[in-house]
Amino acid sequence: MPHGSVHSLFEEWARLTPSAPAVVCGAECLTYGELDRRADQLARHLRDGRLPSGGLAAVCLEPGPEALAAMLGVLKAGGTYLPLGAGVPEPQLRRVLADADPSAVITTEALRVAASGERRRIVAVDREADAIAGRSAEPLDVRTPDLACVLYTAGTTGPPKGVLIEHRALLSAFEGSQIVHRPTSGDRRLLTFPTESAAFTAGWLRTLGSGGTLVLPPPSGTAHDAPPAGKDFRSAAARAARSADAAAPPTAAAARPESAVAALHALILAETVTVLDCDTATARDLHRYIRRRGLDLGAVRLVSVTGDLWYLDEQQALRRTLGPHVRLLNVYGPAEAAGCATSFELPDRPVTLGRPERVSLIGEPFPGVDVQVLDARGRPVAQGGTGEIAVGGRGGASGYRTAGRPSSSGQWLRTGDLGRVGEDGRLEHLGRKGAHADAEAVLRSHPSVEECAVTEIEAAPGRRTLAAYVVLTDGAGSGQAAIRSYAAARLPSARAPRTVVPLPSLPRTRAGRIDRPGLPLPVRQAGAATAHGGKGGPGSGSDDTSGCAPLAAGGLATFLAAILTDVLWPHSTDLTGVPQPEALLFFGLYVCEWLSLGLGVAFLFWGRPLVGGQERSPRITTAAHLSVVWLLVAWWPQDNFYRLASKTDWPRQAALVYGFNVTLMIAAGILAAFFAARPRERT
Repeated sequence: MPHGSVHSLFEEWARLTPSAPAVVCGAECLTYGELDRRADQLARHLRDGRLPSGGLAAVCLEPGPEALAAMLGVLKAGGTYLPLGAGVPEPQLRRVLADADPSAVITTEALRVAASGERRRIVAVDREADAIAGRSAEPLDVRTPDLACVLYTAGTTGPPKGVLIEHRALLSAFEGSQIVHRPTSGDRRLLTFPTESAAFTAGWLRTLGSGGTLVLPPPSGTAHDAPPAGKDFRSAAARAARSADAAAPPTAAAARPESAVAALHALILAETVTVLDCDTATARDLHRYIRRRGLDLGAVRLVSVTGDLWYLDEQQALRRTLGPHVRLLNVYGPAEAAGCATSFELPDRPVTLGRPERVSLIGEPFPGVDVQVLDARGRPVAQGGTGEIAVGGRGGASGYRTAGRPSSSGQWLRTGDLGRVGEDGRLEHLGRKGAHADAEAVLRSHPSVEECAVTEIEAAPGRRTLAAYVVLTDGAGSGQAAIRSYAAARLPSARAPRTVVPLPSLPRTRAGRIDRPGLPLPVRQAGAATAHGGKGGPGSGSDDTSGCAPLAAGGLATFLAAILTDVLWPHSTDLTGVPQPEALLFFGLYVCEWLSLGLGVAFLFWGRPLVGGQERSPRITTAAHLSVVWLLVAWWPQDNFYRLASKTDWPRQAALVYGFNVTLMIAAGILAAFFAARPRERT
């Protein structure tokens, strides 16, 4: 290799063209010389702060000049950087830092508390700016370790894992990009990914290693205002999910604030962007925006899309809008391949596939990357077969970081993505393991569906079914029933969604992927599916009576409790001889016990979605749901048993204590643990 380290690529351009612009972010612009000086000063600041050779330093900053100077500074100090965006949710930030156990965290004063840890140095670049600027800008003479960075996976198919990326893998990715992306020193590349993503590391290296200018969205984040993942989104989306078959269904126009898309388009034109690196959702929104207005992308010559499935029909439609002079790349870039595994470029000649709306082609491996599609036993699948995509070779990661220590995972690293190799040898992306890509592809082919996500939901305790969340096209005339029937006619019964929920937009993670855990549970739709025996009959997804069943069950339980109390416990509620107003108070207690029993029965059927909305793990969510039920229903039998038990009947008293009092304490403890537990996190 001509270079032995990642930062040496940048340093060469800093020597050759020190006054050329390196990074532009809003009103701030740093030249190669200025960025190199800042990185060298930070490197000395880190080494003086006892960052060990090969030590791990987390960079907890949003995309911008400071983040780039920090990453380069860590590398120049002989360290390994762990990219983490400042906008990462605090629970996730704490978990990743606890798992990775970095020696230092480069961040801002505002995140000092969240990033702190035992024996961990916090470098607040805003508070320590003067001290850093006072350091010498002479490059350090340090040994470069093998490991360059640690990239954490999204954790959609298990706990997030720290992927170990060596300098050789990043250099291989850079060399492969020279062939695939063909960057030049005159490029102005707009990168819209968050700091922690593999695509951000691949993008800045591709740009600064080629002498180009990296353009980053301003701090307002207008270039990547994805629909938020979290309670605010779920509250709004749940309202949309409950308004089934509304007169004016939500459309894809609400997928992202139009002002954000307009700002992104204005940034592309104002900065004379020549290369756009973006996620799938951004590509869709931008295409929709310029198509409706008859606009173009100015000087853009290449659009490179990474993230969720980008279907062939979308790629073809963007080609028709932009014209043949703009290259379109669909890049498959998992962390296990340093953001550069495979790519598919739409050729000048038409691609002949029967259903382009159901196919996402990711093409062939980058030079230096080996890609296999493996079965469950780790064997390559036959051509046309489906398996898990695995990467290896010089451009692949060296393993995973476990409990703060590196661990090798062998030659092949499984990505958690499913793929299929076609007859022409090109790789097709089928989505994440456990996803329902076949159902989503069929739903996408419906003329009224712009975007969709299919996921498994709990329609009732012990009963799981599939729900389809759809973003409808403008002027869509089809309702949920028609879309559900369309899917049922084209899919096996077990893989056809029983419920269709229209949403104004799909929730997204910071990296632009669909946030499947953030999809709202369709309470009424699930009830309708259950009412129809889980077969999705007429009214599934829009049955207004589905919420009445739990209330009816609760009312019946209350009525039966009032009637059966004296049958099961004779004279338990006898108030003869009790004076007023105490007799009325005791009767009120009996009524409250009956109502509590009815509410508990209703909550057994109706309460799981409410408890599930707190985003805890499925196991503790089920335990909390049943604990609430027991806390409500236990009072009726408990009080009646106690009223008839003799105070000196010790065996019976002990049985009542352990059968009711102790179990009620356990239920209360489970609820306390449930609310103290951290919500499920996503990136």
